[in-house]
Amino acid sequence: MKTLLKLIMLSFFVSLSSCENEEITSENALDREPKDEKSLCETAYAYGKKDEAICFLDDDDLNSNKWGWTIGPISAYHNQSYPIYQAAGGCNLDNGEEIGTLTIVYESDYVLVDFVAHEGYGFFETHLFVGNEKYPRKRNGQFTVAPGQYTEGHNISDGALDDSYKIDDVDGDIYVIAHAVVCPFKKDEKF
Repeated sequence: MKTLLKLIMLSFFVSLSSCENEEITSENALDREPKDEKSLCETAYAYGKKDEAICFLDDDDLNSNKWGWTIGPISAYHNQSYPIYQAAGGCNLDNGEEIGTLTIVYESDYVLVDFVAHEGYGFFETHLFVGNEKYPRKRNGQFTVAPGQYTEGHNISDGALDDSYKIDDVDGDIYVIAHAVVCPFKKDEKF
């Protein structure tokens, strides 16, 4: 009889526990569902003119299978705007779409960089590298193009139409890599 009572109580608790877990799991699953718009997010990079843009894939100094560009060398007293392309895999502009502009102003000892999205797009992350070499370096001294290794970065949880950086104490010729995560976006809309 004790065994039967234990089985009944165990079944009851397992049943109760299963209901609670199912409810929690269902709620969590709903919270984790991606928003339709956000699932359309893409990687984007600024592109320099043909004589300034170096595709990561084409550079023998870099061992990378990632697409994107470093822009440079750029000398002081430079003021230029560059298109930002999303989804241009293989550095093929025909594969991508222009979604904004990047303006680089290099004065005597500082650099101002402005990301500006075209209508219908927003920045949810921006990463910026400004340096005297084409790419940032890992701790082991090897070049890298991983955006997390760039000198600057912003996470913009609600999205923004623009983002700006000021880099002080700059001298000599520089290179710039501008990366962003771009999503469909309306000014007053939040994900």
